[in-house]
Amino acid sequence: MKNAFPRYPLLSGDTPLMPLANLGAELGVASLWIKRDDVTELAFGGNKLRKLEYLLGQALDDGCDLVITGGSPQSNHARLTVAAANKAGLETWLCFAGERLGDVQGNLLLDQLLGAKLFATGAYGSDGLLAVMREKAFAAERLGRKPFIIPVGGSTGRGDYGYVTAWYELERQRQQQELPPFDEIYVAVGTGGTLAGLAVGRNLTQTPTRFRGISVWQEREQTEQEVNRFMRQLCKEINQPAASGLAPTDALFDQYIGRKYGSPSPAGNEAIRKLAARKGFWSIRYTLERRWRECSINWRKPPTNQNGYYFGIQVARLPCLRMHHPWRACDVTIEKGEANEYRFNCA
Repeated sequence: MKNAFPRYPLLSGDTPLMPLANLGAELGVASLWIKRDDVTELAFGGNKLRKLEYLLGQALDDGCDLVITGGSPQSNHARLTVAAANKAGLETWLCFAGERLGDVQGNLLLDQLLGAKLFATGAYGSDGLLAVMREKAFAAERLGRKPFIIPVGGSTGRGDYGYVTAWYELERQRQQQELPPFDEIYVAVGTGGTLAGLAVGRNLTQTPTRFRGISVWQEREQTEQEVNRFMRQLCKEINQPAASGLAPTDALFDQYIGRKYGSPSPAGNEAIRKLAARKGFWSIRYTLERRWRECSINWRKPPTNQNGYYFGIQVARLPCLRMHHPWRACDVTIEKGEANEYRFNCA
């Protein structure tokens, strides 16, 4: 597939498409596969690099010198944005939700090691953080900077295009391994951009695959609205209006949302253990935490023609493990600067 937009390369090749034979047998699934989008090279890896390739391509094409984005203090998107922006020669400001940043570990520690400027905004939610990002961008412009805003999760029409290209990559890998189309693809849904890009790709290729989106924080109706909104934006950008909209056979689920974002649960911990025991790798938070145990216990037995399932692992492994277990690379103190800016000092 020819790229429709400027791209700043961050991926050196395809991410692995792997069978999960042992886990599939345990769950009673005829053929279970996983797309390892956590296996990327930069800053412990993660799926957001797919979006950042096109977002940073746009920022560089526009002549920007500063990237402003945000999320939770342990955001994987934030960590990868800082690392990718550093590679592209751009500074990064991170606007975090809440009044305080929390323990300096995991992704937050990596953010400060990478040199980002951090702000505890007091705002919550994607819209609240976007409003703060715009305020910061206005302040940066007064300083003579040219900022580029990336919304939470990198979900814009331009960013979500990265998952249209991911769909074509998945289809190519599937065909190379002589697999029939996947019956169902399971993917975690946060802001909704990843599913939007994949679904547009599916619609463009007219592949008979059903999506199962597992919401990590929004109710089903709101999640569906957001995914369809991002699909419309993306299709407008690529001039393919007919590819917009989830299919009637797609489904979204909100019954596995946990107590709060990034908070471990017994079910999530069991899912991590199960995957590690059956395959030898693990994931924290998005794709597994708070829900895989429920999904696996209640998994319907597929008919004999079911070909496979896809799980998009969307997070890096080591930073999140460190988040769940107190860890320090060094003794860290925090100094609060002006306008809720935080500076870190390693002794």
